[in-house]
Parts: sequence; structure tokens; C-alpha cells
Amino acid sequence: MGVTTAARSPKVLVRSVLPARSHPETERLVTESDAWIRRTTRPCFRDDAGMEKFLAGRIAELCCAMLPGLPYPAMRPMCDLFQYIVVIDDAFGDAGWVGGSVHASRQVVAQIMAAVTGWDSVPDTAAPARDAVERLRPHLTEARWRRFVVDFEDMLDGYLLEVATRNADGLTDLDSYAERRRVTVAMKWFLTVAELGHDRPLSGETAADPELRALREVVLDHLWLTNDLYSCAKERRDGEYISLIPLLQRLEDRSHQDCVDWIAGRVAEQEALFLDRTAALSHGRLAIDPGLPGYLDNLTHTMSGPLNWSPGTRRYQVPGDPHATR
Repeated sequence: MGVTTAARSPKVLVRSVLPARSHPETERLVTESDAWIRRTTRPCFRDDAGMEKFLAGRIAELCCAMLPGLPYPAMRPMCDLFQYIVVIDDAFGDAGWVGGSVHASRQVVAQIMAAVTGWDSVPDTAAPARDAVERLRPHLTEARWRRFVVDFEDMLDGYLLEVATRNADGLTDLDSYAERRRVTVAMKWFLTVAELGHDRPLSGETAADPELRALREVVLDHLWLTNDLYSCAKERRDGEYISLIPLLQRLEDRSHQDCVDWIAGRVAEQEALFLDRTAALSHGRLAIDPGLPGYLDNLTHTMSGPLNWSPGTRRYQVPGDPHATR
């Protein structure tokens, strides 16, 4: 009988130089947002135990690490919306729950979009989205709000794509997988809100600049690579197939450790690319925008937050899995 060797922790493999900090109101935000989850999202869980298991992951703490400079009035609804989205993502990933039916998933997507846009009355499972978005919207300009809605719908389309292809092996190359994961990582809307910066928001003209659009692609790649690096054991336990490690094993016949090392290397490459581009942006033509430093800082922590939060969260801890992160 062969001996299974546990993979080294990805925390050791990713030698990040990105700065990391958390929001100064983190404990308050986590306490308030967790109370909001208990008060509003019970219909989204199978049972109370499922809700408590979710809360043990401290998802709001991750949000606080990703936007540490966002003022509290905007950060409060952001924590709620961020947590709600992860709740819904888990439901879509559960083949015995919403994720077991494409039809049911489409219905849920329609209900959530109706909640976000205020278009119609919605069931209890979508009402939390309306509550959080109604509190967040006053912080967004009309143009930023329109982009937020488009990005939010794009995220939900990504969830539907995962449900529809759950049992398929249609992905045959890494480029196609990367293109899909930039959508299914579900963070474009988050990067739009990050434009609020710290005390000065990014201008609409700067936000639309091709250089910043290209930078956001780097951030998205870093996010999904980091997610795939840490979440594989959880996704294997939960029966989800959308993960880079099993894809690399299938396409390239790599060992689990080779896959971890390869992904960690790609994370480091994206970080280096991000730092090069932000240095150039900080001294280039867009530097005249007073909102640029705060936005770039938000993007930096949007990347460093998951790297520092993922190794310790109970969400990714799978007892007995030889490859679970430690």
C-alpha cells in the first residue's frame, strides 16, 4: 500500500510581498454583518447547523482585509452583500440544493437580479440582496451603479454556467478554463465598488481607461488562482468540479504537489505583473486623478486579503484530507 504524502501548505509556497492590513472597524463589522446573516438569510440554508458552519469561516473578516480603507458607511453594506454572495455561491455549488437543477438556478438568478434592481417583489431568499444593495447604492454614482449591475449579473451568469456544466468534461485546455474562471470567481462587481477608494473615489474616465481595465484582469487572475490553490479540498468534499488542480491532473498528468507548486508560481507571476503595472500607473498620465492611489491600494489588498485569510479559515479546513491546507 502506498503512503500518501501531504502537500506542503500553499501559505509557504506563495512568497507574497503585497502589503496586508485589515479594516480598523473589522471586529465591529464582522459582529454586525454576522448578526445580519443570522437575521436575514436563514431561508438560504438547509438548517441552522449549515448557517453556523458558514459563519465559522469568518467571511466578513475576509471582506475587511480586502477593502481596509473603505469608509465604514460603505463598508457595512459591502460586508453584508459579500457574505450573501458567498452563501448563494455555496447553494449553487450544492448539487443536492439549488445547484442540482439548471431550471431552479435560473429562477434564483432572476429573483436575485429583481432584488438588486428593485424591479419586483422577491422571496425571502433574495430579500437580503435587496436590503444590502439599497444601502450600498447611495455610495455609487449613476454610471458606477450601472456598471455594478452589469458586473453583478455577469457573476450570476457564471454561477449558472457552473451548474450547467457540473457533470461535463468540456474544458480541454487551460486558456478556456482561465477565461471561465475570470467570470466565475465572481469579483468584477467587487472591483467596481473598490473604485470608491478611501476618501476620494476614482473618476469615471480613469475607471474606463484601458490600462486600468488590463490591471483588473491581472487582479481577477490572481484571485481565482489563489482561490483554486486553497479551496480544492473543500470543493472535492462538496462535489464541485470547478478547480484547477483536478484539471491539471487530468490534462497534464501532474501530481497534486506539482499542481500546487505550479499554481503558486502563477500567483507569484500575477503579483509581480500587478506591482510592475501599478508602479507605472502611479507615475503615468492617470496619476493626476486624486482617486487613483486609494483605488490601487484597494486592489492591492483585494489580492493580499485572500492570501492571508485562506490558510487559517475554517471554510477550507477538511479533516482527514491529506491535501487540505494547514
